[in-house]
Amino acid sequence: MEIERRSLIVDDAPEAELVVETRASGREAIRGLAIPYNRLSVDLGGFRERIMPGAFDKILSRQRGKQEIVSYFNHDANWLLGREAAGTLEIISEERGISYIVEPPDTQAGRDVLALVRSKNLRGSSFAFTVAQRGGERFTNDENGKAIREVVEASGLYEMGPVVTPAYSSTSVAVAMRSYEAWLASQSTEPAAQADSSR
Repeated sequence: MEIERRSLIVDDAPEAELVVETRASGREAIRGLAIPYNRLSVDLGGFRERIMPGAFDKILSRQRGKQEIVSYFNHDANWLLGREAAGTLEIISEERGISYIVEPPDTQAGRDVLALVRSKNLRGSSFAFTVAQRGGERFTNDENGKAIREVVEASGLYEMGPVVTPAYSSTSVAVAMRSYEAWLASQSTEPAAQADSSR
């Protein structure tokens, strides 16, 4: 199962902008909304995507204590900011989506990331996930006939953290694109099948 990556464009979702807060321990942390529910993505190549409420509920409850989530800067493992097992990353499931709070280490890299968030040079978040093979997604059309991929159930959540340029890249949507193409193919064969059955 291939991992998909998505980034949230803050200009389209102001509530997802990263903030620095001081925790009870006195340490600074970064808070961000990584996975907003019910929000349409940018065009991913002929279709848009929407994460449905509760899509990550089952996998989060199954992953607890078994497969931890980590936080990287720019998806780079060399820039590890926090992890659940160390108590430096907290994943929060909310009505609006999935948020995170990460306490970067007191290293030059950690201080740099905090400074970038404070200055608003670093604003958005990204996450890495997989979709359940059966029943994990569905396609529909909006009022203008444009295709929408709805992620109904995730099968894995691996990483979330701040990124410099939150934007979808063509490689990050390869899995979704294959699903979209399969859905398009099924749409073109349905009328023919219905015509055959009416004879």
